[in-house]
Amino acid sequence: MFESNMQCKNSKIEKKCSRKQKRAQHRLARDFNISCSETPTRYVLICNAGLVTGLSEETLKQTLDPVVSKYYLVMPPGKSYSFVEFFNETDAKRVYDEIHGHVKLPREKTPLYLSFTTSAPEIENVFSENTVTGLRLIENFLTDDQEKLLLENIDWEEDDDLSSELKHRKVKHFGYKFRYDTNTVDVDDPVAPIPENYRFLQNLFKEQGCGRYEYDQITINRYLPGQGIPPHIDTHSIFEDTILSLSLGSACVMDFKRGEEKLSLLLPSRSILVMSGECRYSWSHGICPRRSDTTRTENGTTVLKRGIRTSFTFRKIRRGDCECHYPEFCDSMKNKVTISESNASGLENLYVHEVYEQISDHFDQTRHKPWPNVKKFLDTIRFGGILLDVGCGNGKYLLGRPEMFKIGCDRSSGLVKISRKRGIETLMSDCLSLPYKDNCFDAAISIAVIHHLSTQERRRRAISEILRILTPGGRCLIYVWAKEQTKDSVESTYLKSNCKTQGIREKGEKELFGVTLTIHENRTEFTHSDNLVPWKRKGGGTFLRFYHVFKNGELEELCSDLPADIEKSYYDQGNWCVILQKINR
Repeated sequence: MFESNMQCKNSKIEKKCSRKQKRAQHRLARDFNISCSETPTRYVLICNAGLVTGLSEETLKQTLDPVVSKYYLVMPPGKSYSFVEFFNETDAKRVYDEIHGHVKLPREKTPLYLSFTTSAPEIENVFSENTVTGLRLIENFLTDDQEKLLLENIDWEEDDDLSSELKHRKVKHFGYKFRYDTNTVDVDDPVAPIPENYRFLQNLFKEQGCGRYEYDQITINRYLPGQGIPPHIDTHSIFEDTILSLSLGSACVMDFKRGEEKLSLLLPSRSILVMSGECRYSWSHGICPRRSDTTRTENGTTVLKRGIRTSFTFRKIRRGDCECHYPEFCDSMKNKVTISESNASGLENLYVHEVYEQISDHFDQTRHKPWPNVKKFLDTIRFGGILLDVGCGNGKYLLGRPEMFKIGCDRSSGLVKISRKRGIETLMSDCLSLPYKDNCFDAAISIAVIHHLSTQERRRRAISEILRILTPGGRCLIYVWAKEQTKDSVESTYLKSNCKTQGIREKGEKELFGVTLTIHENRTEFTHSDNLVPWKRKGGGTFLRFYHVFKNGELEELCSDLPADIEKSYYDQGNWCVILQKINR
């Protein structure tokens, strides 16, 4: 009876062995084009244990060493099987006879099942030393007490605008809130400042040479086992060069990639990762969503189970375009439209001058009330002063103040006719070449004109022309459309109008003279500096007008080398504005 039961048990084991071997043979053929062998060879396949099942080199060596002392392990990453290559078939057969179906790994219920194979694969070393320029890992950056202080200071349960629940993890922000929909921050909308008990980190950064910045933005992520973050390159235009990632709690592996180049790097707890230069600008980094990581330690290749990991990402907000040497990865350079002097005139004729000729009547119907801050400037002009409105449109700023002498000029013949009908002294003129003598006007205004010029040189030339015709000490006011249509959390009138009327939803691109321009979706935030903005004419027809929208500080920079002092610069309802006073040089 006992012998019969043993035969039955052995039969079940043999069937299970056979099933394991067949599955392994199928996977081998698929993964490495390797076949199993019915006769002994130097190569033994462990069918049901590998890195993906949690097997480590150390554990496998503890199993093999009592039987054979010389062998070579091959453990393919991401596989549930592994290989042992022996120096001769005798050693391989001895291991097979003693372990196959008999020996269990620690804490495992199922024994190891083996099979002979015709060869073993050559596995690329994915745990190579750090060779990415600009990537530095500092281990033991914090003490245990410092780590504990930071973790205990985070209240993940508090309900405020600093915390958010993403699909895969919890996130907290200080300084500025990182927007995952656009991978940017709103530089004009700061959130709660960085807590004082985080300030000691800045001193540590300086001591360890972690960038030259006083970091002003922190994103804190909490990762549970199995959670990760997709591969990405932090946006160039919104953040400065060096970015830091501080790891607390559990360790994990971060993957870096650029083209065919790859690197996997273990981030131990209390370590800090410094990414700058080539690494920061051209290598993506991400964390694969899994519950364990395969890595190499001093005891060989092993599998580390993940716990709860908390990361602190430190960034410095950039103001202005990125000027890195990696244009293929740079949003500043991708969004730049290269318009040359040779095609600028043709572009402006088509998308500015011809458009205003066709919409002049409708434009006049929509422009009645002077903007208050423009009126304030006009009120400062002395009695008997001479004023020039460059790009006067329908002349709305030249009405009133009869004690001044006022002249208007505009490139559109249709708008000049409308202005003349109102009794305003107006002539047709190009703002790039004003038909007036030097030093003959006390004041000038140019409201919503210069942003229609398509190159920086032409925009500077237009302001130079305005300064040329001013008397020494004369003042001018310039308004241009701002790229930032929200400031201090307040939307401009342009954006607010979208709530009352349906904006024009025309989107896409137009190519002309070798230049591709984005068609802006009306009543929305600008994402590009150079745009075609739709105008829907009453009675039918949609026309595209060229606009170069100015970023914060761009207008002041444009005026910086001109013969004028910047008396005042300010933001007014979606416009950047500057008052200049002419000086003699």
